Amino acid sequence: MNKYTLDIKHAIFIKKPREQVWDFTQDYGNRPIWDYTIKDAYVIETHPHKIIRFKTTGNTTMTFVYKQDERPYKTSLATSEIHSMIIDSAGGSWTYEVVNGGTNWTQRNTIQFKQKPLIAFLLPILRWMFNKQICRSMNKAKRILEAN
Repeated sequence: MNKYTLDIKHAIFIKKPREQVWDFTQDYGNRPIWDYTIKDAYVIETHPHKIIRFKTTGNTTMTFVYKQDERPYKTSLATSEIHSMIIDSAGGSWTYEVVNGGTNWTQRNTIQFKQKPLIAFLLPILRWMFNKQICRSMNKAKRILEAN
């Protein structure tokens, strides 16, 4: 693995059916409600592959191009057109597994940072920050879903 890359994995159990968890988390109208990093999300295209444009905190914009979109099991995507001071590329996959009448939702994300000397120094802080953001956002989605 490149020293400027973070691989982050987080899973959470939600006491709701897999289809409901999928529909909520994959609805880009909902994304800014539960994902603390997303300020705006725009669906650019739905066929043949879903393409979404995001504006995030930190004044970053990027486009997500779906490689896999298999409701209600799994998604995978890669980024393109990234405008960021520190992120060079990113991608990931989300899975939704039925467990004990609920859903185990897992995110696997890879972030490749620009090769700047300061980034290598800041990588432990960036790892902590991205882990915290993902965990916090997934927990908020869980609270919203389980409240309904």
